[in-house]
Amino acid sequence: MSNIQEFDYIVCGAGSAGCVVVTRLIQENKGRVLLLEAGGEDSSIFIKMPAGLSEVIPTKTWDYATEPDDNTKHRRMTCAQGKVLGGSSSVNGMIYIRGQKQDYDTWANEYGCVGWDYESLLPYFKKSENNESLSEPYHGSSGPLFVSENRYRHPLTQVFIKAGQELGLPYVNDFNGQDQQGIGFFQTTTHQGERASASQTYLKMVRNHPDLTLKLNVLVHKVILDNHIAIGVECEINGKKHIFHAKKQIILSAGSIGTPKILMLSGIGPKEHLQTLGIETIQDLPVGKNYHDHLHVSINAETQKPNSLYGEDLGFKKIKNGVQWMFTRTGVVTSNILEGGAFIDTHEEGRPDVQAHFLPGLDTWDDPEGLGKGKTHGITLKNCFLRPKSRGEIFLNSKDPNDNVTIKANLLSHPDDIQGMLRATKFGLDLLKTSAFCNEIGEIFSPPQLTHDDDSALEDFIRQTCKTTYHPVGTCRMGQDRENSVVDLELRVHGVENLSVIDCSVFPSVPSGNTNAPTIAVAEKAVDLLIQKC
Repeated sequence: MSNIQEFDYIVCGAGSAGCVVVTRLIQENKGRVLLLEAGGEDSSIFIKMPAGLSEVIPTKTWDYATEPDDNTKHRRMTCAQGKVLGGSSSVNGMIYIRGQKQDYDTWANEYGCVGWDYESLLPYFKKSENNESLSEPYHGSSGPLFVSENRYRHPLTQVFIKAGQELGLPYVNDFNGQDQQGIGFFQTTTHQGERASASQTYLKMVRNHPDLTLKLNVLVHKVILDNHIAIGVECEINGKKHIFHAKKQIILSAGSIGTPKILMLSGIGPKEHLQTLGIETIQDLPVGKNYHDHLHVSINAETQKPNSLYGEDLGFKKIKNGVQWMFTRTGVVTSNILEGGAFIDTHEEGRPDVQAHFLPGLDTWDDPEGLGKGKTHGITLKNCFLRPKSRGEIFLNSKDPNDNVTIKANLLSHPDDIQGMLRATKFGLDLLKTSAFCNEIGEIFSPPQLTHDDDSALEDFIRQTCKTTYHPVGTCRMGQDRENSVVDLELRVHGVENLSVIDCSVFPSVPSGNTNAPTIAVAEKAVDLLIQKC
């Protein structure tokens, strides 16, 4: 074991939240900061290239998957989370969505998270944002996080947007303003044709600061506790155990799967579960519970003409597109692929409950049933029910930090969730039957034609083919009491001094949309609270 080094702050996880926390601590001259990341550098050209996401998801992520479940036809479902500098912001689809005002007001009013309502969080969304085309009252234009318009817009995405208008959806250019309902192009966390991850926006500003020490390829084993005070971190680097001490605060920012794992290995978690593994319980808290995620169903159709993205990554076209991007940062590979989207109120709630992502190509890299096998040109609609009620749990498999966790996701266990997914799927089928699409697509081959008017058959299709949307949240949720929450309203672990959780695991419920922007805003507020206290 090496000599023990001491810092003021230790941050575990250099993802979206961790990069925010470290950057603000350094900028405020709060002392020496150690940042530990399990993955390596984010220097891959495929990370920088927006269209390269299909290359980085299989190679720069943790091997997380849900357990087989009756509700989803006994399938294991991948839940990719970034294992690289920048975390999931280095491997995600770059879609900038905040969710709805009501999401955060629900945190405050139903979950008791006073101070985390929409009006309280909006300043932090704006503080983080450098939006190239939108401004007050909802947007910021001087923050670190670049938010841009799509530079490349595929003609089929424009057909999708016209189709939505046929169904009565308004065309919108801001899904993050007063009203989310509508159809349009997503804004993305890109800048001048490149991915703008938390590493390349926030962390880049302080990476060379003398008070910051960054260590990559580090597996954090546990937090070291002394009489309910967090004093250090035990981790593994190149096969050797290391211990680092923190004088002021240890912050876990390892995500909704990684953070509860570290806490439970540290003796913080459900006493009954920890006892079965022979781990001494330091603090009995509901760590790992309240796990939930968005699900989506892919609706696929072949196009009548060879005009989709198929083949753009093959042969001469691949070379041409790559060279164009290398020299000009323009062209098809500046696209995040999921260029267009829609938010729809299918349940007459007064706010959208379904999100659609449009792909001007077939979803061949995420096709568990092989439904697109042998297909070439086509389109995919990835439709998602936004407010799932099903809740699962994460468990340790052993005391060994190298072991994966068990994710009993319990997806689609609540009857409202399957109904929501049915409405999402039916919306997609209706969209593809509009006149805008009638001259563009041929057969909708999944779900099969015979299921389109049969709710029972559609439900079976959903359970057989649905996939996680890589938005896991809630496993260390914030709240006012130790019975139902892991951290308090300043994101400090209940009953443990000098230990905080700052990432999307603290969300009481998942926002209505993609989770990267909310994670960054929550981190901005949390580190602001931390700085005020220290």
